[in-house]
Amino acid sequence: MSSLYPLFHKLENRRVTLVGGGSVALRRIRRLLTAGARVTVISPEALEEITGLDEKGKLDWKKRTYRRGDIEKADLVLTATGDRKLSESVKEEAQELGILFNSAEDEGLCDFHVPGLVDAGALKLALSSDGQDPALVAAVSRQLESWLEARETAKAEAPAGKKQPAASPGKVYLVGAGPGDPGLLTVKAAGLLKNAEVVCHDRLVSEEVLGLIPRSAEKIYVGKEVGCGREIDPVELMISAASEGRSVVRLKGGDPVLFGRGAEEMIALAEAGIDYEIVPGVSALCSVAISAGIPVTHREVASEVIIRSGHAMKDDSTNEDLNEKATRGTTFVYFMAVNRLEQVVEDLRAEGVREETPVAIVENGTLPGERVICSELSEIVREAAAADIRPPSLILVGEVVRLREQLTAALEAGLSS
Repeated sequence: MSSLYPLFHKLENRRVTLVGGGSVALRRIRRLLTAGARVTVISPEALEEITGLDEKGKLDWKKRTYRRGDIEKADLVLTATGDRKLSESVKEEAQELGILFNSAEDEGLCDFHVPGLVDAGALKLALSSDGQDPALVAAVSRQLESWLEARETAKAEAPAGKKQPAASPGKVYLVGAGPGDPGLLTVKAAGLLKNAEVVCHDRLVSEEVLGLIPRSAEKIYVGKEVGCGREIDPVELMISAASEGRSVVRLKGGDPVLFGRGAEEMIALAEAGIDYEIVPGVSALCSVAISAGIPVTHREVASEVIIRSGHAMKDDSTNEDLNEKATRGTTFVYFMAVNRLEQVVEDLRAEGVREETPVAIVENGTLPGERVICSELSEIVREAAAADIRPPSLILVGEVVRLREQLTAALEAGLSS
């Protein structure tokens, strides 16, 4: 079979005859009228919408069966009756008259196909499978419609006077997904997410944020669980997708360059010659802490913050240096360390942190399922086990933790007054 020649046909004020009055015929009629065609319908019976269009003068319905000679003045002829023999008869006459013909009953009778259509105003996308796979055409049409709808929604929701960030083809965006609450996504991150073609995410990205990814985007999990190998190399995936001209969002929990391996991926993308951009996110460092009512600094209580990862517990400082830090107003914040809580506590003791130092662990910070436990260094391991605290969790150590009780008490007092 020869390849089809794609063509958009101008039908304004052109005569089109359609034999049939059922649901398939109605779909054809709607498009023909939108194109400005002068439609004649030939069928002994017709759906109510078709008869209504006839009553309004939108088309001419001949309430009878097809007769030879009915298409002599037509510029285009279509059948949609379910009767193959009738279609063959109409096809024969159309061929004699040199009129292009389409049959909904048999692809083999057609001079042209009616394509799947995605209509976005001036933009018209016509899809065809040479009549071989109409289900695939319908599925792709729905995907394109979803993508266009998401794109228009993103534009409509953009702040006044600002253009919605558009994801450029062939570019990778390393985007911070924030601590979990979708309301804490930056405006730029949300815009890029809605316009992405490929989204690679890890396990720290919340379901609420993942829910913002449009159905038209390819969503790929590239996380690595503790003790398990990674099945998909995210860097190779990003390079491959960007090389194909697709816009890629690498969605990382929190901020992409705070214990998020963002720098490693930046280097790999640069070495591969892939265009990329870092889009900072709201880090769990302050957002999760304050969601639990704990500011990481406070005048006369904590004047510095030490940030640590649970995956890198070594410290080259001397014991004297560590003990000096521990005597000052210091807040220690640990990411990804709840599974190594005992080791964290032992290291803090070695640094001179006192047993009565308050500790808080915030699980699923900023999300509806947020839990907070507070205790002292001497008891936190036992209480975390009793509460079955699990990742993702943030550990905060220092006098600022006591402020949570003060804030809670002040709030209760204010409500009762």
